[in-house]
Amino acid sequence: MGAAPDPKLAAMISGAGGNPLLIVELVQGLREEGSVEISQERARLLDERIPRRVRDLAQHWLDSLSDKARQLVQVAAAVGGSFMVVEVASMLRETTASMLPALNETIASGLLICPGEQTVFQHELVRRSIADALPAAVRQALRQDVSALRRQHCLQVPMPPEFLVTDGRPAGTPVPGSTDAPSPLPAPAPLPASSTEPGIVHRLLPALLMARSTRTEPLPLGLADELRASLTAVLQAHYADVELTGTADAPLAERADRITRNTVSLFADGVQRATTRARAILATHQGRDDEADAVTATVVMSNLEWAVGNLAEGLRWGQRAVQCLGPATPPMWSPYVRLALATKLSDIGRFEEAEGLISTARTEAEALGQPHTATPSIARAMLLLQSSRLQEAQDSARAGLEVAAKTGGGWVVPVGQAVLILVALRRGDLASAADYAWRCRAAVGADSTVFPSIHFDWGECLVATAQLGARRTAELLTTTYAHLLTSPQLFVEEAAAAAWFVRLALAADDMPLASTVVTAAERFAAANPGRPTLAVAALHARGLLERDSEALRQAAREHVSPCAGALAEEDLGILLSAQEEKNGALGAAALRSALQRFVQIGSQGDIERIRAFMEEHGTPVTSAPRQGRPATAGWEALTDTERSIAHLVSDGLTNRQVARRVSLSPHTVNYHLRAIFRKLGIGSRVEVARHITHSA
Repeated sequence: MGAAPDPKLAAMISGAGGNPLLIVELVQGLREEGSVEISQERARLLDERIPRRVRDLAQHWLDSLSDKARQLVQVAAAVGGSFMVVEVASMLRETTASMLPALNETIASGLLICPGEQTVFQHELVRRSIADALPAAVRQALRQDVSALRRQHCLQVPMPPEFLVTDGRPAGTPVPGSTDAPSPLPAPAPLPASSTEPGIVHRLLPALLMARSTRTEPLPLGLADELRASLTAVLQAHYADVELTGTADAPLAERADRITRNTVSLFADGVQRATTRARAILATHQGRDDEADAVTATVVMSNLEWAVGNLAEGLRWGQRAVQCLGPATPPMWSPYVRLALATKLSDIGRFEEAEGLISTARTEAEALGQPHTATPSIARAMLLLQSSRLQEAQDSARAGLEVAAKTGGGWVVPVGQAVLILVALRRGDLASAADYAWRCRAAVGADSTVFPSIHFDWGECLVATAQLGARRTAELLTTTYAHLLTSPQLFVEEAAAAAWFVRLALAADDMPLASTVVTAAERFAAANPGRPTLAVAALHARGLLERDSEALRQAAREHVSPCAGALAEEDLGILLSAQEEKNGALGAAALRSALQRFVQIGSQGDIERIRAFMEEHGTPVTSAPRQGRPATAGWEALTDTERSIAHLVSDGLTNRQVARRVSLSPHTVNYHLRAIFRKLGIGSRVEVARHITHSA
């Protein structure tokens, strides 16, 4: 147009999200409808209404979706620029799991993206176009529904500006041509400020004591007031029966109020502020270290040191917290203090010590009543997962989630879902892993008592890799999941995380990414001498990067985690197999050994991956034959996934359509399709259909 846009026009164009087609249609539409005036090389927006060209394009994209996906998009468009899946699912009277196919369809279409806890529209112009196509009364009703839902569940979602206006008019302004004025949005119901029920404590206290990080923002005021009132009631009831040496002169109410204020202050917004408050509480406690706020501050110090990679200090503070438990510590604190230390011991492979603490904590929790028994089950599920006892981990996580569902779980729900994500992935059940990932993210956003955790993003990242492939995930690691690459918390909790990142980077031909991860792992190991689990993890990553067979052999031998050890042996086998003339037999032996280790663990996803590699390279599987199905050519040689893909291809579906049906990426579908061609001795999709028809 030969002119620079004014701020309003530039803002409108930004709503296209950089999409060239949308930008062209928008500008052309504005010109055709006389909504732009050009003067002195400046383009000024005269009318902010979206032109018909853009509305028609948005409608065309909407019409290409299935009925359920289209309904999801329309409701979400009315709700606002960002939303949570659990909100829309509730409004549609669906479960999050049942909405997963529709959600995946909208993401694959490019209409929606999930950059974090919220799902958002890729293009704000499209969202506005779809919302504007709905009757004003419908939009208003949907916005009232989601507002009520958020108040009911205390969802901490920023109120979008769309909630405050209707078609550019303040809420409550009559719609032109309508005889009825829309009713204003109801005011939020106040949270109780003086409740004496301890229910909120059993949600928030475990979250604080078990967190590996701190909150990035303060507690909402209503929630903080409710916590203060409830916590004060708990403390007064306890200290009324306990004689505190050195504090007998302080009135009971005053003492309880002081401890309450100190404890609530630890729900801080930022690591530095939380650390400062914890140290201040401990410095002024005058030797009464078993009081509730002192014990809490000690655990918080342990968690914060652990989160930044100071493992020795994290353990020291955690052990001190357990030692501080005494008569002045309310019984509700004890199990969580022990569990906070147990999870750290489990992280560094000291499983027996961790198991002992969890057992003691479980006994204490059972004495407190059912709401408190969920956390020991989830903590044990994490330990079982880290020690590669998959079935037991799944059972323990489900038991904890079942209790949490009845009593209100807070911290334990998303962590339990994260355990189930990782178990499902180990077993090769991508559909279940994706379902758990959505439930996990919904639980994180639905409860403001949940603290940030690396578990959530790690699980999502693994699901994304399985669905999108190495190259696309490597791109995500520079944006959405960049914080995972150098996370001390992840590297200590997941023994094979550094090697996994390196393997992914090498598959995507991204050497800088691989080098970054290796450097971070080695720096972390050097900062924590005497922690062999970290040294072995760094050695594994370096061995992959430099194709060092001796390093991989040592890592396979010394990893404490059975899964990590098997992965290192698999990496060794793949490396040696690439040197076929010199080390082909050694590579085959390493792969068979890794396969046998995964069989013992029950990690079906890893078993299938190694078998596929060995079949592709003509390596006989002698030590772990395929159960119930010989590995021969023909239809019987296909895996269950390959059979499903073959049937869908024979029905005429494209790779992208097949990918949506089986929850894989098109790249992975193409990989399986090549394996199908090879096993069936054919060379085209048409021949797949003929083979299936002939077999039938």
